[in-house]
Amino acid sequence: MKTILIAACLAAAAPAAALAQTTTTTTTVERTDPDYGTIRTYVTKERRESVAAPDGYTVTIGTPLPEPVPLYRLPDDIGPYEYAVVDGHTVLVDENRNIVEIID
Repeated sequence: MKTILIAACLAAAAPAAALAQTTTTTTTVERTDPDYGTIRTYVTKERRESVAAPDGYTVTIGTPLPEPVPLYRLPDDIGPYEYAVVDGHTVLVDENRNIVEIID
């Protein structure tokens, strides 16, 4: 009889213990680098004409692209960058016109 009483008490306490538990879910968002293969394919299909860099300007990662150089927006599904073709080099630029990658 004691065994049945103890089992009944434990069974009644189990749902209360379950209600007292909390669950924490953590979502991690990883930043991924742009898919340069997809970008390269896209800009190759677009065939934008290369413009000459202003005198004294060298295409280098981290340098701002001069204002007279036209920028072209990538589709949203490819990336948040714009690109330009300067002296035969396709470059990705950020929102401040800084070159972040030289594609070719």
